[in-house]
Amino acid sequence: MLLPIAGKPLILHTLERAASANLVDRVIVATDDERIRDAVHEAGGEVIMTSANHQSGSDRIAEVAIDLPEGSTIVNVQGDEPLISPETIDSAVDALVGDAEADMSTTCEPLTDLWGELLNFNVVKVVRRDNGHALYFTRSPVPFPREASERWDGDPNTALLNEPELFENYRKHTGLYVYRREFLLRFAAWPQTWLEKWEKLEQLRALEHDAKIRVVDAVGSSIGVDTEEDYYRVCDLIEAGIDIREAKKQDLAQVAAVHVESWQRSFAGIAPADYLRNMKVEDRLDAFSNRDCEGPYTMLVAEHSTDGIIGFADFGKPRLEGSFEGQIFSIYFLPEYQRQGLGSRLFKRCIGRMIRDDVKTMCLESLEVSPYSSFYEKMGGHVIAKDAHKLGSEDFTTVIYRWDDITQL
Repeated sequence: MLLPIAGKPLILHTLERAASANLVDRVIVATDDERIRDAVHEAGGEVIMTSANHQSGSDRIAEVAIDLPEGSTIVNVQGDEPLISPETIDSAVDALVGDAEADMSTTCEPLTDLWGELLNFNVVKVVRRDNGHALYFTRSPVPFPREASERWDGDPNTALLNEPELFENYRKHTGLYVYRREFLLRFAAWPQTWLEKWEKLEQLRALEHDAKIRVVDAVGSSIGVDTEEDYYRVCDLIEAGIDIREAKKQDLAQVAAVHVESWQRSFAGIAPADYLRNMKVEDRLDAFSNRDCEGPYTMLVAEHSTDGIIGFADFGKPRLEGSFEGQIFSIYFLPEYQRQGLGSRLFKRCIGRMIRDDVKTMCLESLEVSPYSSFYEKMGGHVIAKDAHKLGSEDFTTVIYRWDDITQL
């Protein structure tokens, strides 16, 4: 909660987002940590200290709710949601106020990625009834696509990769709840249920007591900071306005276009004009489509909120001979997004992924006359070898950069 993002603690970004919602009259940070209390107080926010023994966030805010007016509507925003949309908060409040049967409401978002979301146990999935009430929450990939799996030799993962429209049946739960005050106090008085303990999901306690939970679609996406990678992804979004994430199959056409445009514009006057002119997006798309984006090979894309994918990098097991454990194969940005620090962010995200996979030594091959040479040197690479390479009918020299210990970057 105190990690810095754009010069202030993460918790303050969440607080400001919550305070921007039109239907919110008062924002209180409920915590048992004096460091969080001090940070919020210093920023002029309201804090109430609570017990350190609560098992969930809802239990913690229930301690605060006891002293709030009867009939209050209480929104529980997780402190690690610095990108939560104020419009999402308003939508969830409206949903509860407008549904007399519901005891609480919550939000969900579309789920579109197999490995990063559906099969990631940190991402909670929700299944809704036809009336919009929650049927179940789980960390498992549900519902199971039985019929589609049979079309792919019984393999649901292959079915989802080849039939992306199947993802329309999946929703990920986002960490926001809206309670009627009196229900919240009853909820907090109930003991934890075995399903809640088993899945570590507090909302299952409500379902096991037959509570009605209205689930509405979030307005825009958010990222709960559950891992180190989540933190850096949020930093990139808030500080630089780009989302650096794993590539999906549907991204590859844009990636191919970025690759071709980057070459044609950045290498104009360096590479042969006919070579650049003959570069085709279709050829690059075929090349990228034949690579396994979810295996030892990894591709990250940099996505701008309005301009789409503006850069990418791919890396994996080295193709060059030598004592290397990893290799960055390419890293490109459209020219108008270069020299803004975005390349450094993407490079470091690649490095972080490789370090996570116990990679220490790394290489990268580039034209000696590449306009990006100074960038590779700035990022710590040093030339250890040279080779020959043809572009069209012309000969060029390539250089191999080596990083002896990327854990020190």
